[in-house]
Amino acid sequence: MPHQLSKLVDLMVTRVKILKDFDVDDKPLIVGLPGMGRVGFIATNFLRSNSDSNLVAEIYSTSFPPHLVVGKDGISELFIGKVYDSGNALFFTADTQPQSPEGQNEVCDVLLKTMIDRGKLKSVISTAAFVVPEVSDSRATYVAGNDPSLIKELKEAGGIPLNEGVIMGVNGAIVGWAKYYGVKGAVLLGETWSAIVEFDEPDYRAAKAVINTLTKYLGFRIDVSKLDALAIEVESKIANALTKLAKAASTEKGPRKEVL
Repeated sequence: MPHQLSKLVDLMVTRVKILKDFDVDDKPLIVGLPGMGRVGFIATNFLRSNSDSNLVAEIYSTSFPPHLVVGKDGISELFIGKVYDSGNALFFTADTQPQSPEGQNEVCDVLLKTMIDRGKLKSVISTAAFVVPEVSDSRATYVAGNDPSLIKELKEAGGIPLNEGVIMGVNGAIVGWAKYYGVKGAVLLGETWSAIVEFDEPDYRAAKAVINTLTKYLGFRIDVSKLDALAIEVESKIANALTKLAKAASTEKGPRKEVL
């Protein structure tokens, strides 16, 4: 088995294409790839799109699905990772996770090595979901990381430190790889309604909670009110679906029969 694993890793290829020169010194790297409720993906891309950022690098990897994604006017590309620079922060995102644990670790390693070779990152902050069965409109944000001082900063920004659990995928693994490279790292997890995850819908309210914590840490000022309407739309859709399922289940059971 170890020999087979070694051969598998040897077959993987991950390459970084630098599109524009960029500086990493004293900048946080914000990471968000698709996961449960797409919380991290939404949070990271909302911040990126509202921070006047520029695409500076692309990450190609055999660990991404071998699919050509067709876009407008036939313009197509592979699933790839993308790095953006807003001047005071860097963002890494992709439309999918690498498809294997080995690929997820390799993308984390190659991405961070590329960053470290260009300077000294301030921190790595990844974003993800914390799934719970019941939620309110006020969602909590949880934090786990590799450095006590960073956890303290994120706690002051509204994050609640976790005491146990496992965070899967690139959004979790990159914090561990950040420690290997001597970079402070943490993951922020938005409290996510399990029903949204089960129906494979995006949780905009959880993403908003993560963004609010992140902006306090980063010192950004961004209007997140537009996420409220999206959250209400998804939550109403889920609530209606749950009501229909409950009615269907009740009908299937039928009236209770008494035996005399």
